[in-house]
Amino acid sequence: MISIKDIQKIFKMAGGVRTFVILTILRCPFDALHTVIHAGFLQFAFRAINMRNQDQLFNVCFLFGIGSLILFLYNGTVWTLYAAYVTKWVGKIRRKLFGHISCLSLQQIEARPSGEWITRLNSDVQAATALLNQPLHVPHAVVATVNICVCSIILALLNPDIFGLIIVFVIPHILISQFYIAKPMIGHAINVQEITARNTTDLNALMTCADTAILYGAQEFLLRRFEKSSLDLRKANMKIHHRKAIGNGLLPLMGLCGYLVILLAGGRWMASGTMTFGDLTAVFQYREGLLKGSMMLINSLTNIKTALAGVKHINETMDITPEE
Repeated sequence: MISIKDIQKIFKMAGGVRTFVILTILRCPFDALHTVIHAGFLQFAFRAINMRNQDQLFNVCFLFGIGSLILFLYNGTVWTLYAAYVTKWVGKIRRKLFGHISCLSLQQIEARPSGEWITRLNSDVQAATALLNQPLHVPHAVVATVNICVCSIILALLNPDIFGLIIVFVIPHILISQFYIAKPMIGHAINVQEITARNTTDLNALMTCADTAILYGAQEFLLRRFEKSSLDLRKANMKIHHRKAIGNGLLPLMGLCGYLVILLAGGRWMASGTMTFGDLTAVFQYREGLLKGSMMLINSLTNIKTALAGVKHINETMDITPEE
């Protein structure tokens, strides 16, 4: 499970929670409105084509162009404000973390390997701040949730039977991603951070102790230690990539199967006259929005779990009480 307390703690340290909430709320409707505009355009455009009404088709195209232009201008404005906020937010975390470590005593600093402190100031901060400044993290998870809710409501109102078929293929997406892909991610990510600290320590020893190693003939020993930690780091990273690769291969395959089932069912309803081609294209757009939102939410939750390793390390560092 995602540790809300850890995320709240780092937000409390950096501040700006109200600004983040406001900007996230402003960003929320984009994906849902984008799906609605595309679905409405296809539905009414094909309806006008079937009616051979050229004026109505021109009106639909004009409204689609204006709506898309306004929507993307709005989204660009929100992301510009969000980028400025996140840059300041990351800077606050780095300054406060460095200031806290600077207040620790010499005994506390020397109690841990130098590579661990370097990792906490670099890799851990990068992993933690990815929650806001990297794709498919907290803001995208919120946006995806809104998109899923809107598309589900519209699909249920349009055709409950097709909505049921879509859900049958969407639920396995979520179950596989959460229990097979996302759940082990945080453990693998923590392991990567620990091995990275050890690898950085070995590299630091190899560079700073080069003269001493040459004097006592210990170059091979230091090189073997660095090689071993590098191979361990590669192996730990490959476990994460392996999980992601399985998800990237299996989940789209299930999505394609759902698409074919709905196509066959929609074709039967079109043949019976209970559904038009425009309605079917709109259904596919809403299904795409629902599936896209589900995949975005799944990937965001996976990345958030991975980033929590850095968040936990930062919180642990800030919890170290300086000795007098």
